[in-house]
Amino acid sequence: MPIMFNAATTIMLLMSLLTVLLLSMPTFVRSLLHSPVSSRYLRNRNRNHAQTTKVYISTKEMSEDAINSSPTDNRTVTILQRGPKHIVAWKPPAVVCHHSGWTGSRAKLKRGEEPEIPMLQRVRDALHEKVNLIHRLDRGASGALLLTYADDADDESVTSNKSSTTATLIDALQSPDSIKTYVALVRGEGILRGEDFKKKGWFEVSRPIKDESGVEKDATTLFNFIAGQPESSDDNGVITRPRMSIVLARPMQGRWHQIRRHLNGISHPILGDTTHGHSKTNRAWKETRNLPGERICLHLARMQIPPNDEIPNGLDVSCPLMDDMLEMLRVYAPDVLENAQPKLKEEGVLLDADREYEVGQYTIPEELLEVQLKNQMLNDDGKAEILLRGSNFVVADKPPAVVAHHSSWTYTRSDPRGRWKEPTPMLQRVRDATGKRVNLIHRLDRGASGALLFAFAQDESENSERASCSTTKALIDSMQSKDATKTYLALCDGDGSWNDVDYLNKGWFTFNNPVQDENGKYIDDCRTDFQFIASKTMPLKEGDADEGRKITIVLARPHTGRYHQIRQHLSSGTLGHAILGDSSHGRSRTNRLWKKKYNLMKERVCLHLTRLQVPATDYTDDIDISSPLPPDLKKILRNFPDLIEQARPILAKEGIHV
Repeated sequence: MPIMFNAATTIMLLMSLLTVLLLSMPTFVRSLLHSPVSSRYLRNRNRNHAQTTKVYISTKEMSEDAINSSPTDNRTVTILQRGPKHIVAWKPPAVVCHHSGWTGSRAKLKRGEEPEIPMLQRVRDALHEKVNLIHRLDRGASGALLLTYADDADDESVTSNKSSTTATLIDALQSPDSIKTYVALVRGEGILRGEDFKKKGWFEVSRPIKDESGVEKDATTLFNFIAGQPESSDDNGVITRPRMSIVLARPMQGRWHQIRRHLNGISHPILGDTTHGHSKTNRAWKETRNLPGERICLHLARMQIPPNDEIPNGLDVSCPLMDDMLEMLRVYAPDVLENAQPKLKEEGVLLDADREYEVGQYTIPEELLEVQLKNQMLNDDGKAEILLRGSNFVVADKPPAVVAHHSSWTYTRSDPRGRWKEPTPMLQRVRDATGKRVNLIHRLDRGASGALLFAFAQDESENSERASCSTTKALIDSMQSKDATKTYLALCDGDGSWNDVDYLNKGWFTFNNPVQDENGKYIDDCRTDFQFIASKTMPLKEGDADEGRKITIVLARPHTGRYHQIRQHLSSGTLGHAILGDSSHGRSRTNRLWKKKYNLMKERVCLHLTRLQVPATDYTDDIDISSPLPPDLKKILRNFPDLIEQARPILAKEGIHV
């Protein structure tokens, strides 16, 4: 009788046969299929076939891709050179090499724009390989960036080999025979105290430099001022040709900001250098000559490494000068560019791409795109609105859901799941808006809003590295004096009375009650002046909850600056009027109802520093500035027009206009 097979029976027989063959196979053959050697072979075989294409790419395209703030689908990374053990990538300006404690939380993601992806991640995505950095370039700088293939965390036999590759290339780059040639655009015509640097050729600057920890280390840099121009103006006194020079630099060590510090030390700071440069010059270039905000005019144009175990033939790669620097020269110093070209060519510096380069794609993690979308909805542009500016201070308007500065409360600096989700802190926003380093005089909670006072930590002198603490200390002392007044406006949950006390008819009164600090310890002598202005109770509709029907406008003036002092006082058992949105001291159910019914923002505490009055100091005049009510609080109050009319006369007497 013939045997009949259906499809299922056939598949089962084939699987059984395959199992028998595998079991009969020698053990070493089976293990080879999953061995580190075979997986490494496959990776190395595919390494030169990554999904990249060779195209001519202009320096203009590189500059625009990095600095243009508009979201773009053209997420590319350019590979200048690639070998079995190394990669040289083209780093554009305004991009970090990798995330670290110095990068913090940057503005692009928080403005609802495309989030910043560091070079390390870009190259990994483009080559589909783990890579290690051999050296770094500052965020604002550009040029050639050397990387090597990293180890596989699950492959111990590969780990030691790859680690030695990274170490070997680091040692090779740090050897005296290696040369890194940078191009810098600097302020100054190349003359200092009668000495013309342009006639000196290559010369040496040796000055110790403190590292990030403050430890002083020897540092030597070779410089060659190849062309420069003095300042010239038209008949109306308008500067037509700014003082500037093209400088070649070759650092002998890799100290922190070595080239930038040494050039500033000879009074020729790099254009755009906000840390070691000249603030007035940088501001003029940004405001009138379109220098991008995070651009330092420093470019690693050529990298030369002698033969070593990992790169037997050595390395000599040039990175074309970025178009933003070239455009500055073409427009504002054409003669300097023309005079410099022969020397640049002699030193192997390219002004434009001379061949095809590999171009690969990088991606943006989905979670960061979600944050981008969220911030687009919040309509936060990441910029600071300046309310008042003096020669030694500035007052900015802090929006809600923005921290004053990063701290242990805002995740760890290197965690992309944490700080990348933070809007740009006010400290960074004011630095960007003013082009100067600033110090906070006081703070506001993340969910609060209003006037925030800063002191300039950078003077206008030639040596802009000098920071004055005197103004900061004087303003802090003045802010803490009894003559200073901070007037807050709060929207609270309540009808103006509590425990049979009618606070609406009390006028200004002082409330002294202990509050808890960050560690839960009670602090005595915590005084706040309050005035309950107006209240509104919505009618109870059928099916509605009793919570969330009351709102009171309260003014507050703290005498002391304890932790959450106003918030704790208002939510205390004595006053019983927790601030709306206060998740720490308020009523969670009420807050949820207000978010649902009246669109109360997430992370919003309805507390606004509406007026700031600070007595004069030796460095500043009297400060009296008001901060207008922010749009989100206005939107809430529009639901209660009679409440606004009731409060308006009293608020006007206090200098507050709604």
